Amino acid sequence: MTRTPPPKDYMLTNEVVLTPSMEEGTVVFRQLGELLDLSVVLPEEWEELPALTKAEVYEVSTTDELVDQLVRHRLLTGYQAKLIRSGRTADAVLGAYRLLDVLGRGGMGVVYLAEHIHLRRRVAIKITAHAREKNPRMIHRFYAEARAVARLRHPNIVACLDAGRHIGGGHESDGTDYFVMEFVPGYDLDNLIRTQGPLPVQRAAEIFRQIADALSEAHRHGLVHRDLKPSNILVTPEFQAKLLDFGLALNPRHALTEPGTLLGTVGYMAPEQARDPHAVDGRADLFSLGAAMYWTLTGREPYPESGNPLSDLTRRLTTAPPDIRLARPELPVDLAEILSQLLQVDPDKRFPSASAVATALEPFTRLTPANTKGSKGATDRTQVLVIDSDHQSRAMTAGLLAEEFDVADAATAPDARGFLEKNQFDLVILDATPDKGSAQELITLMRKMNVERPVMILVVSGVVPVAVLSGLVSVGADDFMTKPFTPVELRSRIRALLGRRDTVHGRGILTMETMRFGTDAVHRIPVIQTPGPAMPAASANPWDLMTVAISRLLVETGYLAPGFRSRVARYVRAMAQTVDGKGEYERLKDPSYITMLAASASLYDIGLLVIPGGLSLKPGKLDDDERQVIETHPSAGAEVVAGLADKFPTETGCIGLAVELIRGHHERWDGNGYPDRIVGADIPLAGRAVSIASVYDSLRSRRPYRPALTHTRAIRTLTSECVGRFDPTLLTAFVNAQARIEQIFNEYPV
Repeated sequence: MTRTPPPKDYMLTNEVVLTPSMEEGTVVFRQLGELLDLSVVLPEEWEELPALTKAEVYEVSTTDELVDQLVRHRLLTGYQAKLIRSGRTADAVLGAYRLLDVLGRGGMGVVYLAEHIHLRRRVAIKITAHAREKNPRMIHRFYAEARAVARLRHPNIVACLDAGRHIGGGHESDGTDYFVMEFVPGYDLDNLIRTQGPLPVQRAAEIFRQIADALSEAHRHGLVHRDLKPSNILVTPEFQAKLLDFGLALNPRHALTEPGTLLGTVGYMAPEQARDPHAVDGRADLFSLGAAMYWTLTGREPYPESGNPLSDLTRRLTTAPPDIRLARPELPVDLAEILSQLLQVDPDKRFPSASAVATALEPFTRLTPANTKGSKGATDRTQVLVIDSDHQSRAMTAGLLAEEFDVADAATAPDARGFLEKNQFDLVILDATPDKGSAQELITLMRKMNVERPVMILVVSGVVPVAVLSGLVSVGADDFMTKPFTPVELRSRIRALLGRRDTVHGRGILTMETMRFGTDAVHRIPVIQTPGPAMPAASANPWDLMTVAISRLLVETGYLAPGFRSRVARYVRAMAQTVDGKGEYERLKDPSYITMLAASASLYDIGLLVIPGGLSLKPGKLDDDERQVIETHPSAGAEVVAGLADKFPTETGCIGLAVELIRGHHERWDGNGYPDRIVGADIPLAGRAVSIASVYDSLRSRRPYRPALTHTRAIRTLTSECVGRFDPTLLTAFVNAQARIEQIFNEYPV
């Protein structure tokens, strides 16, 4: 490693430059050497400081001044600074980890944000609050938790990465017990609901579907969590749920609790757990899952405490489950029934397994938001048309759906045609024997009338043979049901159909040949046929498939690094989470805007595909003519995407935003960018946001003309070596989110 040479007349002590004449500062400089030796200050980050900055540090004469300088240059965190000022420098290191901040405190110990000294991986470290001689059973339980979690490998369980005892430094004389978990940015569910209020049905269902999957994995290994509650569920900015804190997990082979001890949190504890915490099975966790879901959907605890624990427990053992629809009447009946079943006092009346709960919640993860109004008062609820010649049957079906959907009904084929010509429906329930006109004719008509946004068609009948209903599916219907059916069966089938709405029709292979490009000067892009990677049903629409195809083409032709599509979209979301949402930046707090921006962000360099022969990959320096050609790629790319408007008429918002970010991502805040030389806030917000994300990703990726940079070096380049290039507010937000940014890069490696 190259080190800055010391000035003349200086000597080197502990790798730090000293002057013999600075008697007052000698102790301070030795302290800096100690920080470097312990890796509290990382040596390579110190070496990356400019020489003038190091000179400023060399001039300090007190510990406070030294710490202030190191915090200022982001070599120390505020927590580390506090330890150093209090004379507890050794406490900042634990084994192979340096502690950065306190994440939380609880009865079992303290959780710190930390970083592996050699791997630079950020983690969470739990340290016991009880010394060995004071409470050996607590230490036993502590390591039991570490071993329990280490056995589990699941994306919705916070992983245990390491565990051990650290002896030395300023920690306990007989050692400090700790275990290391993955660091999950975001909020616990308790805090999330307290600050943002109850979640929509779709969001809550997705979170608890993930947690049910996590419980299924734990139960498969014979572990019962026994303390599932909102504060033990972490939610990332992308709404990935993570289950943590298996400190009270029950392993059938071990008993760590004295008889008569109450384990768990009363408000979320299953009734049988209050009687005997050792006799429970996985169904106790399902009760807690239901109680936590009740809190998430209402912002109220299902069993509020009265202050008398005995009375609270007695009430829990004898009373029926609370009805969630008394708190939120608009919730789907089927979801309320799932909650009621989870909260049954008798475990035998609950779901048989966590995997069964996950399956039951799946349809609600694709539920269209209801009861929302647009600016003109138009409803955004799902539009359903029921076509049935039998008045009683038609009224019953419409009545079953009216609470969740906007329902129209027609008795005959001509009436149905009238509705279809005047309205756009999301779903049609068609009895296979209407009075006039065959079901097949109506299906054919609907397919012709709804090309841009296909309607989902469910055919039903109580008299037509199943073979005929199956035949109607082959000519255009999406699914069929035989009468009689229960309300739950009908609503579940409808939700499944609506979840498939964006993927079933218009499915197929996207080719670059199908796109219309801007000018005659643009050469033909090579044809690529690829269906793109698998996506969630709710987002796998033609626009997403198109962006996937283009992303793959940019990767396969060498212009961009693998995984850039996922990384850049998530960088933008992470930056939006930390930006100061005032003025224009408030748009980054709008879920609709940020979703469109993330969906289109990967198109930022599509213009490279129309630049002649590999100029952007040239290892050597570009001449003036070549540079002028390169600088046309933002305008060429914007023109390409603008020309797609007629092919994606339902994606005009995404297209408009994509044009802004493509044309604007090479503009500079100081006006020295291209192609339009726009200055400051006149650059579209989308272009400013994607500019930072794309440059960071480029710096972290190896290019033909340079190696990849480390995260620290890339951030330093953005903040110190690109003066005047970026929007200061967005750059600050990006730096504030850098822990999440680095994690994203590691999750989608080049």
